[in-house]
Amino acid sequence: MEENTIVQSADKVPNLVGVIVNWRAITHQGLMRSQNEDAHWVAHSVKAKTENESSSRYLFAIADGLGGHRGGAIASRTALKSVKEEFHKWQGGAADRMVAQALQQANHKVFCVAQSDPELFQKMQTTLTVVALDENSLTVGHIGDCRLYRLRNGNLELLTRDHTMANDLLKLHLISTDQAAQHPGRHQLTRSVGGELFMNTDIICERTLPGDSYLLCSDGLWSELTPEDIQITMQENDVSSACEKLVRLALRGGAPDNITAIIFRIETIGTQVAPLFSWRTFFRRK
Repeated sequence: MEENTIVQSADKVPNLVGVIVNWRAITHQGLMRSQNEDAHWVAHSVKAKTENESSSRYLFAIADGLGGHRGGAIASRTALKSVKEEFHKWQGGAADRMVAQALQQANHKVFCVAQSDPELFQKMQTTLTVVALDENSLTVGHIGDCRLYRLRNGNLELLTRDHTMANDLLKLHLISTDQAAQHPGRHQLTRSVGGELFMNTDIICERTLPGDSYLLCSDGLWSELTPEDIQITMQENDVSSACEKLVRLALRGGAPDNITAIIFRIETIGTQVAPLFSWRTFFRRK
């Protein structure tokens, strides 16, 4: 078990324009996997706008890799490297363009690595879901079957759509919701990063409100939980406790796959005197 905390402070702290969130991230290799092919990244950027004002932005991302010997882990980490590069170039605004570019670059790089040694990296792909927060806007770029849930005023809503055979059949009304939950194609991806040279990306944009809570997670978590489990747990006041509880519930369910969960809660939006910033991530391994 490892815990890393970095704290940054300044003698003169400017006012912040943007969003402040409380968050927790946990990843676990699961109970039946020999390695963790999930990868995640959380970033908080503070950039000066004027001498007395700075802007605050966040990015949350999860990639769930698959395919070939070591290929899944390489795919997920290669995809996140592209996301990091695009985020570091982002100056704010037009988050949809930044997120779309990050996913397209990730797809190109994973595809090229896979083609460099087809025998070693056969069918190497990854899912990828990226969430950017800028002021009161949230932008999601999504490929695959990681999920983003929102809890607002006690109501849970799934914001992303699984790119799986079962979900495609459900959207075509060829199977029922109950059938989709048990369908053999419920984890068979119909879209992925690195599977083809060109891909379609879901881009979702919405306004955030103070008090909104979000769960970004890989299928290793949500497939072991019911929506009621998620809804009840996310209503806990402490974000860290809620994230830990969701992972424990998934482990109790058997956890045959890798698990990654990020919960973040919108604390304030607008202009506020900046607190001391801290970035924290928690990794749990079997």
